[in-house]
Amino acid sequence: MKINKFKKVGKNKYKVIFDNTELTLYEDVILKYDLLIKNDVDIDLIDKIVEENRSYDVYETALNYIEIKMRNKKEIYKYLSNKGFDEKLINESIKKLEKAGFINNKSYITAFINDKINLSNDGPYKIKKSLLDLEFDENNIDDYLYKIDDNIWKEKLEKIVNKKKSIMKSKSYYMFINKMKNDLYNLGYDKDMIESELSKISYVSNAIEKDFEKAKKKYKDDKTKIINSLLRKGYSYEEVNNMFTK
Repeated sequence: MKINKFKKVGKNKYKVIFDNTELTLYEDVILKYDLLIKNDVDIDLIDKIVEENRSYDVYETALNYIEIKMRNKKEIYKYLSNKGFDEKLINESIKKLEKAGFINNKSYITAFINDKINLSNDGPYKIKKSLLDLEFDENNIDDYLYKIDDNIWKEKLEKIVNKKKSIMKSKSYYMFINKMKNDLYNLGYDKDMIESELSKISYVSNAIEKDFEKAKKKYKDDKTKIINSLLRKGYSYEEVNNMFTK
């Protein structure tokens, strides 16, 4: 097959026009097979070139993916699989990326944890679980997490609690504390650290007055039902009883 023309069609890509067909090939493939200085290419060589180009396509696609954001092996494999690439070529490309230093587990873990600390409310246990889900080694995760000062987590906890405090002033103290414990635990913070932070807070709410009036209206001044209703909302018996003397 005679080569008639080369036409650049993108970054590192050229359209190679033959007598009766055309191929879009990567520049490295063109150079590897000396296509710039060859006039004719036989069918067997064309097959080898096409196969080599597929390999480059997988690798270049992976490179473009990790240019946007640092990725690990599992993420890259999933991305390339979703693109429909052959498993063997995917594994070969991942090995090339590792050899070239584009996949670095420790750098990824460090960047991931720093991003979570600075850009999310996630605590250490949730961050660790996210990294374990990405199939990183637990020891490597712990090595970096344990270096982080506890004061950083305490500051994050304090900010979350203070923000929630302003939002939940319509709730009883008991409901607020239970809600915070549940939310902070789900965010991955240490139980003792949560208890310590919540023991320091000052929480003032006038919610009982509103709830008391609602209960009175609903239960038509039935004291027992009003008390039980407010107790279920987390108010203390003393708080509720005091409302009847106001």
